[in-house]
Amino acid sequence: MEARKVQKVGGGTYTVSMPVDWADEHDIEAGDLLYLYPHLDGSLTIRRNEKDQSELSNVEIVLTDSEVSTAKRMFQAAYTAGFDKITLYPEDIFTRKQRQAVISLSRELTGIEVAEESESQITVQGLLDASEVSIRQSVIQLRFNTLSMHEAAIAAFAGDATEVEYISRRDDEADRVFQLITRHFNRSLKDFDELNQLGLSRRELFAYYFTARQLERVADHAVKIANVASRYDGEIDEELRSEVRSLGSDSRQIVEDSTDAVINDYSAGEIHSTLNFCNRVTEDVSVIDEALVDRTPKEAFVVTRVLDSIDRTAKYGKNIAECALQNSLWS
Repeated sequence: MEARKVQKVGGGTYTVSMPVDWADEHDIEAGDLLYLYPHLDGSLTIRRNEKDQSELSNVEIVLTDSEVSTAKRMFQAAYTAGFDKITLYPEDIFTRKQRQAVISLSRELTGIEVAEESESQITVQGLLDASEVSIRQSVIQLRFNTLSMHEAAIAAFAGDATEVEYISRRDDEADRVFQLITRHFNRSLKDFDELNQLGLSRRELFAYYFTARQLERVADHAVKIANVASRYDGEIDEELRSEVRSLGSDSRQIVEDSTDAVINDYSAGEIHSTLNFCNRVTEDVSVIDEALVDRTPKEAFVVTRVLDSIDRTAKYGKNIAECALQNSLWS
């Protein structure tokens, strides 16, 4: 790092000299045009190229085989990386299943559409500007989907009528929102104007992305609980079911409170309360898990798997709370 003194030139222009070695390294000469990107956090980025010439404007991907999974993975990777225009080329020509898979995936993801389609290429174009996206609202929506899934999954375990397919559909929605957040987070690492369009600082955007990542994992465990519940056809003691249901509710409360702490910039004192609650819940999970030695092996196996997901849910909430605690030090 170097310190350079600001100087005033003429009536109202401020200048700062740049290191000669850095200018030579980047082939910058007197008279060249540079582009300045002021950010909400007070930083100022200088680059040689305009935003329109961003590295995220276009990516071309040549598929190495005819597997449907390869096409879907590469397309999804390009989407979450943040590219505006994505063009896929097949090894030879697209198979029917490859084309259908890519087009179907483009309809599931947010803010893109197929611009061109043939046997030799598929081009997908981004539609949303960052200024049209609310990352904060997306995190709130993701939390709602995730906790609804988790509540339904625990209810299914406890014997209440719940469609497992409903939980799977909600998981698809949760994945879609998380991928949108990931897309804009990754774009912010390359596109210097992304943060300003989103109306966020780097710290805020990272906290939202990190929170969304934990919520997406909670959604995965909701699916796991639902699947366990749907495959078990035995009886579970009513008292045990009640205890598990209560722990599931507590784990969701941790996730809800910790996400609120990130979204609303809670104080350290409020966050410590959530972290302490998480410790108590994980201890209660351990107590019940250890008592399962007195149950039948089949019943103990099922309940252990559900308890593991509840424990992980609470710990994902703890991760979010710890992120909020770090943020509180910046306030």
